[in-house]
Amino acid sequence: MRKIAFIVLSLIVSTIIISTVCSCEKDSELIDNPIPQADNIFTNTVDTRFLTDTLNLAHIIPDTLTTFILIRHAEDEDVGTDPNLSTAGIARTQTLLEALEDISLNAVYSTSFNRTVQTAEPVAIAQSLPIENYNPFNLDPLVDEVLEHHFSEVVLIVGHSDTTPALLNILVGENIYEHIPDTEFNNMFIVSVLAKGEAQVIQLKYGE
Repeated sequence: MRKIAFIVLSLIVSTIIISTVCSCEKDSELIDNPIPQADNIFTNTVDTRFLTDTLNLAHIIPDTLTTFILIRHAEDEDVGTDPNLSTAGIARTQTLLEALEDISLNAVYSTSFNRTVQTAEPVAIAQSLPIENYNPFNLDPLVDEVLEHHFSEVVLIVGHSDTTPALLNILVGENIYEHIPDTEFNNMFIVSVLAKGEAQVIQLKYGE
């Protein structure tokens, strides 16, 4: 019964997104990036789009499932073992802040590295939330914690080019997502989760 209900909800979410996008006078840029889907559970992206004033997260996030918002840290200075954000990275944090301004987050998670903490910080401050650290080398406990303590809530998780796809694979229950290219910093994954291994993923782009 849970799977049937989840499929119905997935179709509703997909319909809302498609109808919202089609109603726009100016279409946002579309990047086809299909992902295979598991039996009975949607694990593919509906599409990959740039967030705009006419396509925002409030139209996408359901209020009955636990939602993981996964991003990689913003651009860093690429100097040393624990670099700070670059000027471009700092600018991207403001773009992220604007993208999430209509979303009420319940928790913000980050690894303990400077570049991830600094990416999460403006959003955490704006929403009066602490930044909770997680172990990037052991991601299952993070997923379990969110599903237990933030059921039907929305959390932001800032990670890395390898940990973000690893988290996605845990959530959908398959090894589908691969390492994010080092030059890409604007991916945002909206993951609606019924249970570990039962999730729908929508991939978005925020900023350039």
